[in-house]
Amino acid sequence: MVYCQRCGREIDEARMHCPYCGVLQERELEGEKKPCRKCNEKIPVNANYCPYCGHDQAIFEYRETPREAEEKEIETTPEPKLEKDAQSLAELVDQIRAENEKYLAKRQAEAKEAQEKRTFGKNENPEPNLIASTKLMLRDTFRTDKRMGRADFWWGYLGITMLTVLLTFPLALIVQIWQSVAPDSAMMAMEIMVYFLMCFYILEMVTGLIRRFRDAEIPVLYVVLALTVVGEIICLFLATRPQKVTNLDYTFEARSKKRQNDQNKPGR
Repeated sequence: MVYCQRCGREIDEARMHCPYCGVLQERELEGEKKPCRKCNEKIPVNANYCPYCGHDQAIFEYRETPREAEEKEIETTPEPKLEKDAQSLAELVDQIRAENEKYLAKRQAEAKEAQEKRTFGKNENPEPNLIASTKLMLRDTFRTDKRMGRADFWWGYLGITMLTVLLTFPLALIVQIWQSVAPDSAMMAMEIMVYFLMCFYILEMVTGLIRRFRDAEIPVLYVVLALTVVGEIICLFLATRPQKVTNLDYTFEARSKKRQNDQNKPGR
């Protein structure tokens, strides 16, 4: 594990971009370099934090230079003012060191918390399937402020399509019975039912695509293409993109629900 050169958070050594701030990590030091103020390792001149020890380069690291064993101690009588200044400097250094340790501990805690939040799975359902994913899509019909995993989306898409087709049979039977009782209004009833099915299907697909695009971090404006036949094919193709996590703006928990849970936490 190494530290991000920009934000100082702990990241995987194999990553070339920080998952928290997105900054490219300079591994090959071909340009200008500078020594770390704590570990003296060569780091990029523009680095805010040392990738080896995570030390903030804006904070001065005080180090006492050890004396050689063979040197003889020279007893001197310091002047009162110099002794007072040395004591004040030592207190200042101790204070800076304590603040530095406190700051680093806080940053490590924040990085750990962010990493724990980032470790959600690929799908909201532990084992996506036709029934569970269709229930999830129906439950989130009016939600666009969360993610939806790739497997959950495609199982849900299949389930909604099958459900729409299955609903046509009882509706057709109702229209047939209606026509035998009131033939004048049967055609209007059939049109209303067809519009209902179309609106239901379009609503499920549009909100589902928005949540899927949130998960793949695709601009949601592309969903407008789904209003055309060719555009719908393009949107479904984009929905095959894998999950991408470069920020925590959206998770599998709705943002409105998340804010409500945060407000209900003790101490808020």
